[in-house]
Amino acid sequence: MGTITVTGIAKVQPPRGALWAARAAAALARWLTRKPHEMAPAEAMAHEAAAVRALARRHMDTDPGFAADLFAAADRHESTVATR
Repeated sequence: MGTITVTGIAKVQPPRGALWAARAAAALARWLTRKPHEMAPAEAMAHEAAAVRALARRHMDTDPGFAADLFAAADRHESTVATR
């Protein structure tokens, strides 16, 4: 017959403040990764305009006319934000 050794593991208490820090980090992550439809309307529209400008910058070298149209559309979109 063989021998079996069973080891008991003591319950470990989490460090003080760990739960609070984890909740704060999760809330920050949710805030940073929220979608435009979860934002306030003005903030969402500004976010969309910034995305269109980024797309325009990517096309600046290959299709400057299209990039100019995108920049104009972003400007119109932002002016809609200002008039609301």
